[in-house]
Amino acid sequence: MTVLAEPKLMSIDRFVANPDLKGYELIDGILVERKPMGALSDFVAQQISRRLGNFCEENNAGYVFGSETTYRCFDHPDTGRQCDVSYIRRGRLPGERIPESYIEIPPDLAVEVVSPNDLAYKVEAKVSLYLEYGFGEVWLVYPNLQTIHVYRPDEPILRFGAGQTIVGRGPLAGFSCAVNRFFPESPELLIQEGIDG
Repeated sequence: MTVLAEPKLMSIDRFVANPDLKGYELIDGILVERKPMGALSDFVAQQISRRLGNFCEENNAGYVFGSETTYRCFDHPDTGRQCDVSYIRRGRLPGERIPESYIEIPPDLAVEVVSPNDLAYKVEAKVSLYLEYGFGEVWLVYPNLQTIHVYRPDEPILRFGAGQTIVGRGPLAGFSCAVNRFFPESPELLIQEGIDG
């Protein structure tokens, strides 16, 4: 009979202090690998981050973070999750200071850019987890379809296509952007990217 060894548990402090753990999240003290985004998904995440960042700078509206920022705002003290892009409005961070390691409050917006290797049930589970723990809004972005699905607590899912404009509300009131500005200009390239995987 084969006896499986118990996974070695890790503290979140050790997790965020170790540069070799890029590409992982920590769930209940256990390292879980994040699938690489790929060039297209990373490009889209950067476009969203840049436009949100411009809005924040122009309006003194808060802070935008990338995929290396860890959120520790779940039941287990050694759980740290990472979004592809996230936003926290001004006035919510304690002392209005950005922490050196992890953030202990849920963001006002989390963005997840779906890659070809992502499993649908895992993506949906992450959205549900975010909303359960107080994330104000979640965008699921589909680069190959050039669409964004917006999830808000206790509301129907909103879907925005490339011919539409996504408009912020609440903490992001005043933000608006044509959805196609987040994606490469050539739909043919997206179709080929989807076929080639």
